[in-house]
Amino acid sequence: MNDTPCFHCGLPITESHPPTLEVRGQQRPFCCPGCEAVCHAIVESGNEDYYHYRETPSRQVDTEHLPEWLKQLKLYDHPDIQRDFVTSNSDGKEASLILEEIRCAACLWLNERHLRQLDGVLDVDMDYTSQRVRVYWDPDKIQLSDILKAISDIGYIAHPYDPRHREKLSEDQKHRSIQRIIFAALFGMAVMNFSIATYFMGGADDNGHYPMWVNIGRWTSLFASGMVLAYPGQTFFRDAWRDLKNRQMGMDVPVALGLLVAWLGSFWSTWTQHGEVYFESIVMFVLFLLIARYTELRARITAAALLDQMAKVIPRTANRLHEGELQEVPVIELQPGDRIQILPGETMPVDSILQQGESSFDESLLTGESLPVSRGPGAFVASGAINGDQSVIAEVEKTSNASTLSQMNKMVDQGLRSRPHYVELADQIAGKFVAAILLIALATLTFWLWRDPDQALHNVIAVLIVTCPCALALAAPVAITLSAARLSSLNILPLRMSALESLATSDTLIFDKTGTLTEGHPTVKDVIPLGTYPEKECLRIAAILEQSSEHPFAKALRAASPKATGNLQQLRNHPGKGLEATYQGLSWKLGKPEFALAPAADTEALQQKLANIRAKGYSVLMLANTHGPQAIISLTDLPREGISDFLKHLQTSSIQRQVILSGDHNDNVQRLASSLGITQAYGGLSPQDKLAWIQQQQDNGHRVIMIGDGINDAPTLAAADASISFADATHLAQANSDFVMLGSDFRHLAKAFELTQRTRRIILQNLAWAIGYNLLAIPLAAMGYIPPWGAAIGMSLSSFIVVINAMRLRTGHTSEISGGKSILQRN
Repeated sequence: MNDTPCFHCGLPITESHPPTLEVRGQQRPFCCPGCEAVCHAIVESGNEDYYHYRETPSRQVDTEHLPEWLKQLKLYDHPDIQRDFVTSNSDGKEASLILEEIRCAACLWLNERHLRQLDGVLDVDMDYTSQRVRVYWDPDKIQLSDILKAISDIGYIAHPYDPRHREKLSEDQKHRSIQRIIFAALFGMAVMNFSIATYFMGGADDNGHYPMWVNIGRWTSLFASGMVLAYPGQTFFRDAWRDLKNRQMGMDVPVALGLLVAWLGSFWSTWTQHGEVYFESIVMFVLFLLIARYTELRARITAAALLDQMAKVIPRTANRLHEGELQEVPVIELQPGDRIQILPGETMPVDSILQQGESSFDESLLTGESLPVSRGPGAFVASGAINGDQSVIAEVEKTSNASTLSQMNKMVDQGLRSRPHYVELADQIAGKFVAAILLIALATLTFWLWRDPDQALHNVIAVLIVTCPCALALAAPVAITLSAARLSSLNILPLRMSALESLATSDTLIFDKTGTLTEGHPTVKDVIPLGTYPEKECLRIAAILEQSSEHPFAKALRAASPKATGNLQQLRNHPGKGLEATYQGLSWKLGKPEFALAPAADTEALQQKLANIRAKGYSVLMLANTHGPQAIISLTDLPREGISDFLKHLQTSSIQRQVILSGDHNDNVQRLASSLGITQAYGGLSPQDKLAWIQQQQDNGHRVIMIGDGINDAPTLAAADASISFADATHLAQANSDFVMLGSDFRHLAKAFELTQRTRRIILQNLAWAIGYNLLAIPLAAMGYIPPWGAAIGMSLSSFIVVINAMRLRTGHTSEISGGKSILQRN
């Protein structure tokens, strides 16, 4: 048996003549051909430095099952398999994967470099917290199985991202962090005890020499601090070296440089038995920084866990009916047309249509509505709804990747990729700040070598340690992620977090009327025939004219005449006015009276009828054909739930004006505005009128939020500084919105407004603290007023403060620094 362990995995070598390979100038032995092959792949790809700064040995390669595993990788190239976790666009494909066997940042660095070298890989995005990787590739040049095989070639395994598995990896990461903290604390205690003793009674004699016990204690502290740097502190050196290799100035560069200078200077003082030592500063800095980063890690894991809540709701398996028998199958295998059984207490795995049975479903995760809703045969039930009463049979409508809950997760994930401009600015400053720190340290060294050489090393160490830009880099990301998670819990999907600043600071809020301030589910109240067609026939023709429209009024007409179908010719839509088409040889118009009526048909008697209907608060549509007006159709729509409470909340917010811009008749608009207490309301507007009004307000210096739901609202939603639509809005409206409200209760939106304002305040507080701390600490450290141990405390404390401040966004039960009681606290 060979005494030397395997160079790759660290396991004992049982062969007398093991396979070897030259790595980093030496012949390295391996326990099996599999480990040798993996090491060879790493070296050949130019990444042999991985073995220089990895924290732990890699896993042993299972050579027995490796061929079978490589065969299975080909399955991931199948379009049916990719449909559940791969998205495609005109540029290529994107997959979200989770990496196994990740033990340190070096592992991610190795995987990222290795993947970027593959021809056809367009981009790689690694997340150390969740151990998640997003890979973008050109399917014409490389296949997904080739990417997965390239990962397996260097000893790792990747598979579709699973939030449940991410939890286990996060727990392992927290466990390793705690181990480092305990190790640093135990060895640091010995150093601190000696330091305290020498502070009170360990001074030098008249010749500058120290007693024997002090010299012994210094050598002991040298060893103890070296152990702290070698194990828990190695992460700073490894990350700094990685950044320098990649020609980047990361935040660990000044940290590693400060620790190295302090330890080497202390080593020299210990060797020569003359001068100061900084062992206590070294161990304090490592310990406090590890605690601060552990706090950051927990915050990031907490945020990731909150975002994963929706994904974890969906079960892994479902009971599928096949030839009269139930089969338990993975949810990702469900296809449209499959029939599944959902028992009481189980969650609907995919969007489905009920076929048999009637039950109540808890849809609070999707809509925010706390009360269960009853669903029967023919009803649509979205993924994530929980069956409450009895067993039902449903037919799958969409795959797991295309279902409602999956799309919600993708929206939130995409929204996090866009961030407010001051967050991007902070990242840029943090990156350049490191170079500035090194210049300041060099200037400090030059000055003190000229002024007082004995103070030069002392002050340079303090500058390098006190000015690490960790707090600046952490000021916003944790807060942004937690805010996105909280918005999701309020049933507000953040499609673009970059609009958070505008949502928190705008002074003008604009509402559409129908479908926005009202529920968006109008019903036909009355049909008044004006010509030769009876009431039911007028309603049927109106429904036929609206058979392809998604406007709320169109849905109401189709609901009132559900079997109305017909062939239309020359259909034309006039946004904000109505539509016209040829039906059964006649030209028909349906929409606003002024659009549908010819001038000759617009009589005083007809206007009086219209005025009487509007006086009751009803909306009016006019149906007319070549022979003149045929019917007046009145519709009613109730205000959305919680709108009054929402408007009351706005009175104490930064939003100074609430305005209604509607295409509905001005009388109806003014009546609704009066009932809600909105002083500015304009009716009878076309989409162009609305857009022009918004642009005029922006030209006058106002920041505008637009809330709308229809196709006609898309231009104004896109033009506004921040925009909000609804889950039941048109796809065009959602595509031009920054946030989507899932439920119908405006009180959730009031909480979201409060949350965005709190998020902005917390981010600005963090940035102000991080910048202010450095502006104050740098000159004090350079002038010698901050000792290295004080710098260690200050730097770690600054990181700890910004993380803890951001963590207040995790719940709405915290109070703001500025005082006052928020709506989140009241509710």
